[in-house]
Amino acid sequence: QNYPSPPPNLMARPSKPPSGTHFWLRESKRCLGGVSLPRCVAMETQALRWKGKDLSPYVAFLFSAVVSRVPESLLSEPCCPDGWVGYRGKCYYFSEGEGNWESSQSHCSSLGASLAAIDTPQDLAFLMRYKGRTYHWIGLRREESQPWKWVDGTEFNNMFEVKGGGSCAYLNDVAVISSRCQTEKNWVCSKASPHLKKD
Repeated sequence: QNYPSPPPNLMARPSKPPSGTHFWLRESKRCLGGVSLPRCVAMETQALRWKGKDLSPYVAFLFSAVVSRVPESLLSEPCCPDGWVGYRGKCYYFSEGEGNWESSQSHCSSLGASLAAIDTPQDLAFLMRYKGRTYHWIGLRREESQPWKWVDGTEFNNMFEVKGGGSCAYLNDVAVISSRCQTEKNWVCSKASPHLKKD
């Protein structure tokens, strides 16, 4: 097969497309040393064009060069289940439906997870950015006259302010708020991923 001349500054063309690269390009999420391959680069190779020329072989070659340096064990396991998002050692699931705090926790539990625990300011910033404008329950709750605790029983360290006078915490547009646990909102689950790095 004859390949078109590469654009300026693009790696020299390969003699043939490396085996398995077309399958790789169609995969939406794989592990690269613990980093999830963005969905935006997971596209059909036919769509890759530059001034009317097919760039599939070059892009396939570049991905193959990366893949060849990654342990096979990482390539064989997805970072997170389908529909989940990986970040700093955890997989997150953002619901499409609504529920009260208890039912939301039950949904997360059925998925082998819990309502999200937030360990660092970076995690909080990620959740606020990713969830959009929808309100989401998180795994923070308090009994009357008791301190805030995460669903695993760990006492909250006041890393961020929880506004409001309710007993269950959620993420609104700009902050962490509390309200009555019976109100219905979306929810976000989290669970650890052995394939994602925290840093």
